[in-house]
Amino acid sequence: MITFIENSSINSSYDVAEQEQIIDKNPILGVWEFLMPDADAPYRKGRIFISKPNGVYQVVISLKTGSLNGQDVKVDDNRINFNINIEGIERTSFVLEVKDDKMIGEFYSDSSSSEFLAKRQLPLE
Repeated sequence: MITFIENSSINSSYDVAEQEQIIDKNPILGVWEFLMPDADAPYRKGRIFISKPNGVYQVVISLKTGSLNGQDVKVDDNRINFNINIEGIERTSFVLEVKDDKMIGEFYSDSSSSEFLAKRQLPLE
């Protein structure tokens, strides 16, 4: 015999932050493989990770030489702007826009600038 028990605590067991991440369909979030053709060799290719833990956007740029954390992250619909510090001294600004599974934009610093091209890395099925 199968007995059904009504348990209101089942639905409340989900963490609110997890529910928000599931509901959040923000096109900015995800892992992106990027190319900056005019950047210096160590910064030319890599991955950018954009997440939103606890409702706060975080950006991490992963390069062969290490990772750089984004600062002053601002998101407006499908656009994201942020800064990074290269070698702790050179401030670089990124202005990017997402359309479907592509991200385009530019980065600027006192010493250089480059186009920024990225493609979303889709999870394996």
